[in-house]
Amino acid sequence: MKNEKEISADLQQQMGKKSKALKWRTGNIIVAYTRVSDSSQFDNTSLDTQKKDAAAYAAKKGFIIKEYFGGGVESAKTDERKQFKRMLDFVKKDKSISAILVFSYERFSRSEYAMDLTRELAKIGVKVISVIQEVDVTSAAGRLQQNIFYAFGNYDNELRKEKSSRGMIENLLNGYWVSACPFGYTNLKRKEKAKYHEYVINDEGKLLKLGFKWKAEGKLNNLEIVEKMIKMGSAINYKSFVRMISNPFYCGFVTHSLIPGQCIQGHHPALVSVELFQKANNIIEENPHKGIAKKFKIEELPLKSFARDEISLSPFTGYTQKGQWYYKTRDKGTNVNQNAKIVHEAFLKELNNIQPVIKDEKKLEQTVLTFVKEKLADRLVVQEESKKNISLLKGKIKSLEERYVEDEIEKDLYIKYKSKYELEIKAIEQELSKSQLSSSNLEIAVKKGITISKKASQLWVSSDYSDKQRLQYLIYPDGILYNKENNTVRTPRVNSLFTAISYLSYISAENKNGQPTQIDQNSRWVATPRIELGSRASETPILSIVLRGR
Repeated sequence: MKNEKEISADLQQQMGKKSKALKWRTGNIIVAYTRVSDSSQFDNTSLDTQKKDAAAYAAKKGFIIKEYFGGGVESAKTDERKQFKRMLDFVKKDKSISAILVFSYERFSRSEYAMDLTRELAKIGVKVISVIQEVDVTSAAGRLQQNIFYAFGNYDNELRKEKSSRGMIENLLNGYWVSACPFGYTNLKRKEKAKYHEYVINDEGKLLKLGFKWKAEGKLNNLEIVEKMIKMGSAINYKSFVRMISNPFYCGFVTHSLIPGQCIQGHHPALVSVELFQKANNIIEENPHKGIAKKFKIEELPLKSFARDEISLSPFTGYTQKGQWYYKTRDKGTNVNQNAKIVHEAFLKELNNIQPVIKDEKKLEQTVLTFVKEKLADRLVVQEESKKNISLLKGKIKSLEERYVEDEIEKDLYIKYKSKYELEIKAIEQELSKSQLSSSNLEIAVKKGITISKKASQLWVSSDYSDKQRLQYLIYPDGILYNKENNTVRTPRVNSLFTAISYLSYISAENKNGQPTQIDQNSRWVATPRIELGSRASETPILSIVLRGR
């Protein structure tokens, strides 16, 4: 009879602590991994050498190589190599594989994560063994030696990187580009050192130059420019163009993360002039809403600064929390915040208010155009008078020149009055350029205005950050006021062109009896609109707006 104080063997096995020692896979089935980091290594048959040495080592040790992996160019600086990952997946699934054989441990990995990766393999019982660095990885001393080999491989990598970086920095500071050849250029001497590279502008570059020109004109948005370039045969894509348009390389300068904050005159030919580049990248000049500085862009918060709290008038900034974006008031002493999606929904509801009632779009276009011309009649008169004054002053200069040639006046008087008249002409021309009007551009403005009015909310939703901002400020020049308590948006001022379009569409709409629809005198559209064409010709509403998703 068993002693009651004794525990059965089965129970002991169940209750006993499990060993934490590594449990290595047994057997002689292995895989081999070969790699070169540079295509030039193919010349000295490095891969063949590695494979032969692996086969010889396996035969000597009694291993059977079930599969070879690698066999190509794969950098060991990263563990994202395709063949390398395929091998790891293979050994994890195939329980018969007991080890991975490499020529040397630096062939396996030179990354800082090599030791961690080897430990992960050890947990499933797979060893990493080397042909030329034979150590017992099942012992603590052997694993220490293995880790030292990894550390030296990583150190060698970092050392090479440091030396390479110093050389690259030196080249960059001297104006030589050191990275891949930019889009639009061909490097005729790409195998030479950076200072001997010879860049020429190719056919793609010529089309990209047109892209810069169209961007600077401000009539097309990025998507429209890219679509136009593609139709002309370019292989460019939207995201690339957005990135390229702000790259100083295209106006002849070199910038790089290795020389932060510096812009060096390059030795390559400039695709566009500095003036055109700056115009295409104009962020904030006279009109702070014409472009948006990159560092302030938060795609999820297009109403930032544009929207203000209705009570405190504090502008909204924003933040993110647990994957959600919020607007909050910026000024001290205010504490209003709201989920961005809720604010956007209220804004879209307000945008829908400018949508016109359209039964006959052609008729509406003509009605609005007539209305606009009537409202701008005084300005057109002033414009004509300004042109007459310019002609008059030019006539005076011509008369002055004739009198000077005939010796009727002295040189100093000629120079004095000629300069005076020229300055007067310049002043008038500058004033004219701010608001140059014509029937054709007014007609275009009205047509584009109606197009935008019809689907303003859809345009806003489908646009990128910059185009959302342009659309917002075009329609609501003074921004919007948001009331959290009522979840409503109020607009201090609406661009009067959109006011006119919506107002005139209502009063020209017909009811079932064919009579004009009566408008409530308290309607937001009853007030006589004032057409705003901006302070510069380039700011003429609609003509200057850049939109996606027409």
